[in-house]
Amino acid sequence: MGDFTNMIIIAGLIAIGMAALYFIFKQNPDHEKKEEEDVFALPYLRKSVQHIFNEILNQNIAELYLNKTETLKREEQKARLNRALRSCTHGNIGEKEYIKDYIKDLLQDSLNVNENTIDEILPFDDPEELSTQDKFEILLYQQKKEHGRLGFEKLNELCNFDKDKERDGNVYYEATKEDVEEAYEIHAQPLDYIDKLEIVTQRIYQEAYGLSVIDEIRDMTIDGVSGGVSGVSTEQYYYMEECLHNDALKPARTYDSVWVFLHGKPIHMSCLSFGTQRELIRVCKNLYMYDNVGHLTSTSGYKLTYMHDSSRVVVVRPNFTTHWSFFVRKFDSAKSMDMDWLVRGDDKQDLIELTKWAVKGCLNVIVSGDQNSGKTTFLRSMIQEIDPRYPIRTTEQDFELWLSNTFPELNVQSFRETETVSLMEALGIEKKTDGAIMILGEINSPELAEAYISLTQAGTKMCICTIHTLTADDLVDYMRNSLLSANFTNEMIAEEQVANSIHLDIHWEKTSDGNRYISRVTEIVPHGRDDEWPEDRDECVVEGLKRLTRKRAFTTNDIFIYEDGRYVLKNAPGERLTNRILRNLSGRNKEEFLAFNSQLQDKASINKGA
Repeated sequence: MGDFTNMIIIAGLIAIGMAALYFIFKQNPDHEKKEEEDVFALPYLRKSVQHIFNEILNQNIAELYLNKTETLKREEQKARLNRALRSCTHGNIGEKEYIKDYIKDLLQDSLNVNENTIDEILPFDDPEELSTQDKFEILLYQQKKEHGRLGFEKLNELCNFDKDKERDGNVYYEATKEDVEEAYEIHAQPLDYIDKLEIVTQRIYQEAYGLSVIDEIRDMTIDGVSGGVSGVSTEQYYYMEECLHNDALKPARTYDSVWVFLHGKPIHMSCLSFGTQRELIRVCKNLYMYDNVGHLTSTSGYKLTYMHDSSRVVVVRPNFTTHWSFFVRKFDSAKSMDMDWLVRGDDKQDLIELTKWAVKGCLNVIVSGDQNSGKTTFLRSMIQEIDPRYPIRTTEQDFELWLSNTFPELNVQSFRETETVSLMEALGIEKKTDGAIMILGEINSPELAEAYISLTQAGTKMCICTIHTLTADDLVDYMRNSLLSANFTNEMIAEEQVANSIHLDIHWEKTSDGNRYISRVTEIVPHGRDDEWPEDRDECVVEGLKRLTRKRAFTTNDIFIYEDGRYVLKNAPGERLTNRILRNLSGRNKEEFLAFNSQLQDKASINKGA
């Protein structure tokens, strides 16, 4: 009897266990239904596209037993896809479009996306159901379709993202969700199937392989874009627990931070967000991986590099900073931006004309000014005036000018420092490459300042660079002190060397509202050692006393200054500048410059008389 009871108990336990297993592993019909309903959800489509791409890349073509021609064709297609996926996110627009075309084909051929189903992916037919990001990307797509890379700039004109806003008496620029909602109601155009497919494809691409919400913005003609630079970091959250429990206060996180720089104005794109910290980190890693610069670790803390289209990238991370963030600076071709477009203000033609003659006449020019004031862009536009017969050599710490891309018809070679080659070594090699025009990029160290002075005295036709100084006196002082820190011992002789090496200082400034302008064009006039003495005895004594009491080895001559929105001619170019320009001109150019210079002399005399 006992054995029978035990058998019943064991059988009961087995039945209960099997029932439990059944209910645990039984698929929920509602769950199956939900999966079927989600086949047009963006996460599902994104994962499906990634899965198909991974299958293609991992496929062993030999196992298909194709003929030799077809095998080679498949291998090439596989290699082509692999190359595109590796470089599409690094600023290579061609490869990006290739991947997007591939995704469009997959959506339609393999994932059942068509005119009847595309509205299930994004509710294009119901604007109230569209998110702010959806509406922004639709508006940007429509402007890009009509204006190309100027799409964001045109959208800004429609939506007034850079319009002054005030908070606590302070002016700022912000593209809010309300701005986008209002703009969508006014400016959104009807979308056909192809438009919807392009928008969906871009969304899938940017979330799977691209740069998330900044992917299309980065490709536009802008000054730059950055992310992770505002908002509350994860670490700070632990110290704000009381605030966070207050529903009235919901501070933005660092991954909600997107800033676009347009025409010198920093616009906070609060209408956009990366969504999660993981997504922000993914974007940061995608940005710096071009050119195999290695991994960004907490030990190194930062990466300074560039992208396929010459954009400069800085990515930082803890422990070097409090949180992950990135900074992309665009260096779009200035060849299409002539000086007339870059220089803003009234009565600018004489200033532009003088700058052109300064370049044609091979003056040593330094473009000074604040950060992001337009120095590098203006320098690139100056290159258009260089005699194409002169070979150009550039030396930079990191490539920013990319003159060979902008002027492929010119004889240009660019050098930069590496882990094994210093800038000074690069300059030594550069001098042996038949260069006539030397461009030193940005001077930001005493070594580079000394190198500039050395280049101007090494037989080069002209030397150009940029620098962050405020006045012409500051410029000469910085250069002089750099020589003194090297091997000069006499301050006056070092200053004479500097004054003799620099002809023009073109100074750029930027106002808080983003307005960029040339505040002055200043001539450096060295005091000549061999200047003639007056014949009159008394005048000679006076001149001698003046020379004995000189505190500087030079004077400055402001040729143009910016006053009240217009460029005012203060003084004509001096004899030293005029003679230097004439020595490097010939034929008709010399006659044209003499005529222009004569006009400047007359205008300067009239202005002084007034």
